[in-house]
Amino acid sequence: MKLHQVDLNLLLAFDALMIERNVTRAAARIFLSQPAMSHALNRLRQTLNDPLLVRTPQGMLPTARALSLHTSVQQALKLIEQQLDAPEQFEAATSSRKFVISTTDYVECVLIPPLIAKLKQLAPGVHIEIEILRETIPETELANGDIDLVLGFDEYMQVPAYLARETWLTEPLVGLVRSQHPSIAEQISLQQLVDTPQVFHSPLGTNESIIDRYLKTRGLTRQISVNSQSYMSAAAIVSQTDHLLVLPKRVADMLTVSGQLRQVALPEDMPSYHLNCVWHPVHQGLASLNWLKGLMQGLVHQ
Repeated sequence: MKLHQVDLNLLLAFDALMIERNVTRAAARIFLSQPAMSHALNRLRQTLNDPLLVRTPQGMLPTARALSLHTSVQQALKLIEQQLDAPEQFEAATSSRKFVISTTDYVECVLIPPLIAKLKQLAPGVHIEIEILRETIPETELANGDIDLVLGFDEYMQVPAYLARETWLTEPLVGLVRSQHPSIAEQISLQQLVDTPQVFHSPLGTNESIIDRYLKTRGLTRQISVNSQSYMSAAAIVSQTDHLLVLPKRVADMLTVSGQLRQVALPEDMPSYHLNCVWHPVHQGLASLNWLKGLMQGLVHQ
């Protein structure tokens, strides 16, 4: 007999009948009427070609076929119930799960190092794999689980509306110049921002940023001399020239430690970046994914 030939609701009725050995009590057990339970018993007898429960002076007694079936049916029902009731369990301390994150070098510089340090304490067996985020969101990989999370600035990402998204951080922008830059002081004016040759950090290969869109609204255009997809190479260029690099403040904090570079404040009404976390809603209930998101979000706010 094939499974598609069986009404699986009859298995619940069969289990109740085997436990109660009484049609009325079995019906009450699974919230059916007595006639509905009698009908279910007749269908079971026809489907299995066996009387299953026989009326005797001692009550309804199961046949040998019913007894042999009941243990397996109970195990199957119990397994289904457990799967429906119990969400995925994730024990971080003993897990060897691999998480794949698609992101830019901002997250690699700012968030991944403290994440790895935290994982060493809480989940030493968990592995993190980074894939570089390209021009488009990897929708297929998010859906099938090949990529767990996408993290990037929404100014660069076009996120489809059906994907789940949270904004984790608003990141102000600052300027970066060499320490002995001859003409730029602690704050740069709008005119200096337009006139100073710049290194454009373009992690996704884009040709325009929110700074450029901001300037366009004022009829202005900045001078881009070099395009770079790496903060490190962009900073190296700035350290040896009179160029300006506009970048998120947290990355600038890291790059100015050596003393070769210094930060300069941008005009006060400059826009900020917004760091988004994106995942596929089909994985919304995964305990492991929710654990990682919570851990990373906590590190962002620290």
